[in-house]
Amino acid sequence: MKNSFIQSWPVIFLVVILGVVIFLWRQSTSLEQLYITRTEMELQTRARLLSRESRKLIQDDRRRQLQRFYEEEGKATETRITLIAPDGEVLADSEEEPARMDNHRMRPEIIGAINSFRDGRPFYATIRHSSTLGRRLIYCAAPIEIDGKTYVLRTAFSIHNLDKVVRQARLDILLAITVTALVAAILCYVIFRTVSRPVWELCRAAARISGGDLDTRLPIPERGVLRELGEHLSRMAEELKKRINEISREKSERDAIFAALAEGVIVLDRQDNVIDINTAARQIFKLKDEPCGLPVSGIIRNLEISAFIEKLKKEGAPVEAEFPVQLPSGDKQLRVRGTRLKWSEDKASGILLVIYDMTQLRKLENFRRDFVANVSHEIKTPLTVIRGAVETLRDGAIHEPESAERFMQIIEMHSERLNALVQDILSLSQLECRAVGDGYNMVPVNVSTPISTAVELAQARADAAGLKLVVETSADPEVLIDVQLVEQAILNLIDNAIKHSGEKSEVRITAREESGEAVIEVADHGCGIPAEHLPRVFERFYRVDKARSRKAGGTGLGLAIVKHVMQLHHGSAEVHSTVGQGSTFTLRLPVCRPKA
Repeated sequence: MKNSFIQSWPVIFLVVILGVVIFLWRQSTSLEQLYITRTEMELQTRARLLSRESRKLIQDDRRRQLQRFYEEEGKATETRITLIAPDGEVLADSEEEPARMDNHRMRPEIIGAINSFRDGRPFYATIRHSSTLGRRLIYCAAPIEIDGKTYVLRTAFSIHNLDKVVRQARLDILLAITVTALVAAILCYVIFRTVSRPVWELCRAAARISGGDLDTRLPIPERGVLRELGEHLSRMAEELKKRINEISREKSERDAIFAALAEGVIVLDRQDNVIDINTAARQIFKLKDEPCGLPVSGIIRNLEISAFIEKLKKEGAPVEAEFPVQLPSGDKQLRVRGTRLKWSEDKASGILLVIYDMTQLRKLENFRRDFVANVSHEIKTPLTVIRGAVETLRDGAIHEPESAERFMQIIEMHSERLNALVQDILSLSQLECRAVGDGYNMVPVNVSTPISTAVELAQARADAAGLKLVVETSADPEVLIDVQLVEQAILNLIDNAIKHSGEKSEVRITAREESGEAVIEVADHGCGIPAEHLPRVFERFYRVDKARSRKAGGTGLGLAIVKHVMQLHHGSAEVHSTVGQGSTFTLRLPVCRPKA
């Protein structure tokens, strides 16, 4: 009870002080108003007494006597007396020369007196600042009817002294308030230091703890109930800190696992709004903005997923499905597994979606099937021919020298074809499985080096086909490459150009530097490639003219090897072709810049 009184005493004291201030202030205002009312009554009495003599002097047209009369009366009563004509002209004034005074027709008290006279009231009083005398006056204006004209007799009294008295009284009140407030503040401070300080320190420490600062040390009073309270709060803070640290650690572990999952995970609430989503799911659906709190149908606009969620909500049991999905980033093959989440025992509270991006896996499966089918087909044809030749030889052709020689040549040719196919498959497999520097001899050389070697190797085949190889190098930049691999890529392009060019034609090999890249072009004047085939010419076993390619002895892997060699060197392979005019294959390799 004592502590409660001590804590509430400053408030009570301030309320009392405020009440005293209001009372004293109202008293000073009431005294001021009483003084003004009494002064107005005195001015009315003087105006009533002066009106008789003023009427007589006006009727006799004795303005000088009127001016003298006003000066004497004004001096005797310390009152300013003014007579204003109906047109606003000042006829007499106790303190100023009438001729030097402004027209008073629009002065508030004059207008008020005339209006009051019309309403049957004999006087009108007001307080305002006098522009003539430069101070505040109480004005009392009384209308005088003389010969059918309305004159106004105005009496005024300065309240300058009253203003000073009231102002001084109010200053005294403010001074008393200030002194009282200072004394009260000192008393409150002393009480706070001696009695309330431990309580406030505990409150501040508890506030810091509730704000999250669990390392705050609670001040423990020396004795009493406050000591027990401080000890309890301190133990509570320590326990709370342990619990929060444990929860934070568990949350960090969960978030780390959640973010590291390769599968996309989306958690929805009961209204299908996104509660949480991991990095993999963001990448699958190419989400840039923050989706949490938004409806899943608004961020993933796909009918298949919406139907899957509705099915899961309807059935309740875990659901799994795989379906193609059309997204702005491209078509994907997704497998989605959905489970209802229960955060309370009574009913389901949300949905967990686990999303597997099967796009690449399905592409690899299709590629494997196509690759096996293509390899089987490419191997089956020469094996069939070899087997047929062997059977023919066994049937007796081996005893006929000419037939035996012809069949032996057939066996040799298709054996070489099989060997070339196996070698290309092995080369392609190595290129796909190994990275730059992984068993490769990367050295800086001028781009003309692999070009010259490839041209030398292809020269005999070009001569046999009646073709001319033309080499042009406008620049010879240095590149960091595995020379043998790049030679093989250029040689494959030259062989390809020789196979598809007519006799007495030429194959042009050029080299230049462009935008920080070494550009190698192999151009022929052959039959060209139709536009619909251009996107697939670098695929394995893809042939534009299958009959012609097999007749020329190709394996269907040469351009695929070229593409993978360029990718290994962080370069690129391109093709431009016009049917009937020829094709141009372009290789781009990064230029090897000297270190500064």
